[in-house]
Amino acid sequence: MTTSTALPTLPAFQLLGQPVEISKVEKELQTLFLPETTDADDPNAAGIARASLINLALYSENQDNLEKDASILAELTSEAACRSLLINADRKHTELSARAWIQAHCQIGRDGHKSVCTEQISFFLTGDSPGLLRNIVFANLDSDLPLAFWWRGEFSDAFEERLYSRIDRLLFDSECWDSPRNQFIRLTEAQAGSSTSFVMHDLAFTRINSIRHAIANAFDGVGIADKVGTLDKVSLRYAEGFRMSALYLAGWIASRLKGKLDINSSTPDQFSYNGKKTEFVIEVSPLDPERKGSVEVDFELSGAKIEISRCQTRDFIRTLIHRDGCAVAENWLPASGQSDPSLVADILTRAGRNSTHNQILPQVQELLTL
Repeated sequence: MTTSTALPTLPAFQLLGQPVEISKVEKELQTLFLPETTDADDPNAAGIARASLINLALYSENQDNLEKDASILAELTSEAACRSLLINADRKHTELSARAWIQAHCQIGRDGHKSVCTEQISFFLTGDSPGLLRNIVFANLDSDLPLAFWWRGEFSDAFEERLYSRIDRLLFDSECWDSPRNQFIRLTEAQAGSSTSFVMHDLAFTRINSIRHAIANAFDGVGIADKVGTLDKVSLRYAEGFRMSALYLAGWIASRLKGKLDINSSTPDQFSYNGKKTEFVIEVSPLDPERKGSVEVDFELSGAKIEISRCQTRDFIRTLIHRDGCAVAENWLPASGQSDPSLVADILTRAGRNSTHNQILPQVQELLTL
């Protein structure tokens, strides 16, 4: 392997900080946190505080997204205390090589000086070698801290047991997969076969956190909770590129109603369920392109209808409850951010075992077979 292969012409390399030799990454990192001055009378002579509570690695095999990935990681690490690794790999290149850069993302105190900083190490790898990725990651982790690994795109052969067995939290976005069913099979098999099972976090699932909260809040209301047994139809509408989020929401709704999918009566756009208290269908269809938001949902019950959607002018989830003989009830709940940095920050903040995702994933996988 070489460390001096010619780099492609990518403007994003200018965003990655100071180039360093692979063998000197740790030593050069230390210099970033030395005092800005050697003047003993300077209040900052003690240097800059390094903050790190977790290792966060972002990995991608798409060179076109390197600039975007660098910006996302910079935004994340400006708020989260972590050591971050940005890794981009060109696995089609014939030569095995690795290049590295380092930089610090710092908070600026009131006096204008850097106060608390998080460190970022960036790598550009070439060649088809899963071992190269694995070795680069493990050699540059902040020891004894958990590893959150964000895999951007579809899983390649670089996703192998000796890598994922060391991952604590695996982040991914199923919305970008061409064949979600095959990718989930690969993931569940990897998780089941790993000696240290990683926790899965799908950004497509995290996107529906706000609307799930709104649904739970609506069905907890007076005059609605007792009508759950009369539910016969759920209408889901998803924006372009967010069908997986709609399937997650369908799976979550079905699980709450203890519904069992009737495969013989279901189609890719209409799911028939036999519930504990009722039989119901969930219809999915594209959202009007003029509407803002990723997913909207309506519930039709006996004598009532619930409409939940993203506010078109503010960052709120709006719930409308129609009941026979009553005025329309309107409720507003804050909508969480939908950008990738916001979703990842939400995942890292919540942590936990992500049990709800694990519970409904079999439901979602079943829907993907239709």
